[in-house]
Formats: sequence, structure tokens, C-alpha cells
Amino acid sequence: MKRYCILLAVLVAFASATERENLNMDINFLASETCFGRGLAHEGIYHAEEYIINELRVAGIKVKTQPVNYKLNIQQKTPLCIINGDTLRPGYDFIPHPFCLPVDKEFSCEEIELLDRDALEKIKDSLSFASVSQVRRHLMKKSKKKNKGSLLLFSEEHPILSRQSKQYNRPAFQICDSLISDTVRSVYVKNDVIYKKVRTNNVIAIIEGNTMPDSVICISAHYDHMGGLGDVYYPGANDNASGVAVLLALARYYAETPPPMTLVFCFFTGEEQGLKGSWKYVKHPVYPLENVMMALNLDMVGSGLSGYGLVGGNDWPADVSIFEDIREAHNLGGLKLRPNSPNSDHFPFTTKGIKAIFFYATGGKQPYHHPDDIPETLDWKTMENTVLLIKEYISEKSKELGTTGSSKLW
Repeated sequence: MKRYCILLAVLVAFASATERENLNMDINFLASETCFGRGLAHEGIYHAEEYIINELRVAGIKVKTQPVNYKLNIQQKTPLCIINGDTLRPGYDFIPHPFCLPVDKEFSCEEIELLDRDALEKIKDSLSFASVSQVRRHLMKKSKKKNKGSLLLFSEEHPILSRQSKQYNRPAFQICDSLISDTVRSVYVKNDVIYKKVRTNNVIAIIEGNTMPDSVICISAHYDHMGGLGDVYYPGANDNASGVAVLLALARYYAETPPPMTLVFCFFTGEEQGLKGSWKYVKHPVYPLENVMMALNLDMVGSGLSGYGLVGGNDWPADVSIFEDIREAHNLGGLKLRPNSPNSDHFPFTTKGIKAIFFYATGGKQPYHHPDDIPETLDWKTMENTVLLIKEYISEKSKELGTTGSSKLW
């Protein structure tokens, strides 16, 4: 018996070491210059897709791809912004607004409209908009004739690159407020972009259940990110190479030890551009949605050891209770329940009446949508904890299936 326990401990330690090595390998590739921010620049997203498919096939898992079409404002060259003769750094000091049209011009002070956060907040309140982001887009799209040839400058603490799914007819740049002097005499900006229709793919992996294959748990993570600004790229280590790496770890594990229910692993594209991949999937699922007992979405699970936020968790207390027991048993930090929101790939499932929860790690300091979201500053233990959390949940749901003798637990 003692010899058996020693052997079991060795096998567990070996499996844990292999899991850590794979997490490291996956994230370092997905956040590398080869994948170039997992956008369209340098075909980075296609390199990421190829890697994911290859890793799944090596594990012996069935893989399908699902094309997703959408329009994108694609950066062609490194943008420029020079204020009063001082050249700023793209991605750090400034970004062209993601909806900015091509522009190559020096603007005089009379041709510049500079708006800080307070000014945008006032406009937001006066127009009853939901966010400052909505105000920025409104000002670019609905400019008065007298402003058509002028430049919008939005000053903010940290410019954050967001979805690039439109192109509007007034140029706009977002600038670090600390770099804007009291007197802006001139601003030269250059933005070389092409707005066009693109096609990327969802990657769907399927592990059939060994006793109740008609019961399905979907586990998802988006693999796209913000791409790059010319020579500068956004690695997206936490957002969301971390979620993809955890998904791959789970897929490798269950390829060797299938549970009673079927597991569908969804590596979604187009999340950053408005949940394009997950909306496509819920319209054309590989298994009927009525068979899905839960959809778990992992997004930004690589930074922070305080626990997890559960978006949509308020709606499913029985399942949250299972996660709470797991959290307490393994000291995984706290669970913060948040109401459902269209902020990640869980949301389209909820519009179809499917139970879905979006998990993200809390307490981290990894920068968001920034060139410094790199693997070296991730909390690797957080990803190991996330793998454990999902494994334990699936184990508990498997026990429930066995106890009830029914494939319907939802």
C-alpha cells in the first residue's frame, strides 16, 4: 500500500509538472511575435489557429473549424503622432482611435479639438450615453460640417486599444494626458489603415462522453487579440492566451480520461471585435443547444490570486454553490458574483436560454489591452488553479449524472 501511495504521488507530481510546462509553452507561443497580437497583421491570428489545431490533433481530439466573417480596420504601418515637435510612442503614449480613417496631415491649433475625460463625461451625461467610449464614437461619426477637416484628440490616463470593427470619417487619436502640454501649437498624425472584410475561424474540439454523450458542457476561450500598431504588437498573454492555455490543458487531460458527458471546447475568434465567433457558434452549434447543461467561458485567467469574478453567476446559484465548495476546499480565493453582461463569449449562450458563466481572475496587475501584457508577469499559479477549478466542477457534475441516472440536470 505504501509503495502504491508513493507511485501515485510521483505520477501526480509528473502530471502537474507536464501541465505547467504545457501552459508555459502554449502562452509563450501565443503571446510571441510570431502571432503578433493574434490579429490580421502578419497573419498572426492564423498562426495561432494553426498552433491550437495542431496541439489538439496531437492529443488525438476531433477538431472542426467554423468560418466567421466580419469587417476590420486593419493597421498597415506604424502610426505617427508628433505634438509640438515631440514624437510619441505608439501603444504607450498614443493610439489612433480604432475607428480612425487613413490620415497623413499636420493640424494647426485651430484645427484641433482637444477633449479630456471630464469633457467627455459631461457630453455622456447630456446625451444619456452609457459610456465615454460611446461618446468618442459619436463625435467621430456625427461631426458637424465645420469640424469635418479637424482632428479630435482624446486625452486620457492610459490609451486602451479596443474593437476595430468600423471606420468613421473624422480623424481621432487618443493621447496620454501627461504628455499634452498646456499649449498645443501643432499635431502631425499619420494613420495607414485599410477597412475590409476578413474571415477567421472558430476552432471547435469535441470529446464525446463515455456514458451520456448527449449531455454537453461547453468550455470556451477566445484566442484573438488586438494585433499590432505597425512595429508594435499586443502580446495578449493574460487576454487571452491564458484562457486558451487553460482550455488546451483541459482538452489534453480529458482526451485521456473522458467524463460521462460530452465536452465541447470552443476556441472563439472575433471576441475583441464584438463576440463575432460566439454569436456565429450559437447560430450553428456542433451539438443542439438544448443539450448544453452549462457553458463556461474563460477570459483573462492569468493574473491575480484573489479568486475569480463570475459574470452571470447571480443567475445560477446551484452551480455557484459547487464552485464555492471547490474554492473553499482548495483555498482558491473568493468568488465575486456579477450580473450577466455582454462583455465576453458567454453572453450569446445566455440569449438562447443556456446556463453560462464567464470566469476571470481577480487581484492581478497585468495591463489591459497594452503592449506590456506579456508572459513574464503572469501569475502561473492562477492558471493551474483555474484548471483545477474546472476539473473539479466537471467531476461534481459527473457524480450528479451518475446519481440521478438522467442526462437532464438543467
